[in-house]
Amino acid sequence: MWRRSYRLAGPILGLSAVCLLVTAVPLELWPTPRPGDSYVFNPPPFSAIWVQRTLRPGLVISANALLVVGMGTVLRRDSASMSRLQRAFALGALFGAGACLLGTLLFTTAGTNDIGRELTAFLIWALAIPLVILGLVGWGAGYLRSERTRLGAALTVPPVLAVAYIGLSMAGIDFSPVGRLLVIIPTSGMALVVGYDLWTDSAVSEDR
Repeated sequence: MWRRSYRLAGPILGLSAVCLLVTAVPLELWPTPRPGDSYVFNPPPFSAIWVQRTLRPGLVISANALLVVGMGTVLRRDSASMSRLQRAFALGALFGAGACLLGTLLFTTAGTNDIGRELTAFLIWALAIPLVILGLVGWGAGYLRSERTRLGAALTVPPVLAVAYIGLSMAGIDFSPVGRLLVIIPTSGMALVVGYDLWTDSAVSEDR
């Protein structure tokens, strides 16, 4: 019963990766009207403005929620074999991811002049993102120490790249227009690798 639930979390993480990758598609590739055109009150579905206002926020929220569910399943599966320190890092990463989801919900539902709601979202992100980064690195390092290289690399590489990207950006290096891809693609890769691990581990267990 539990193994089947673990296996179901694999496609959930795969769907999370797909949602993130769709958000990375440049707005220039979507049909007109596009941001910067004369203001459109009711943009047609799948136009660039509609994607920016409606599709992207919805996909980001969905991807974050699915990622929390999938990563929570990994923790539930492996908790008994983790050290206390690795388990603490994993819980920190999941708590931070949940807080990021809350911040995203607050920001995307804020009104045009709802400065308080937007500032609250930014404050939550400022506190949660370092927690996610540290938590994932510690969680992944625990897998690397136990020679589970695939999971360890999947969890540690994206936050390291994110820190490098943030640090270089603050140093004045301009990554536009591919800056978002440097965060989205590694995160999507993490979701795919961890989802594959859940799927194949459950499949092997059922075969036994």
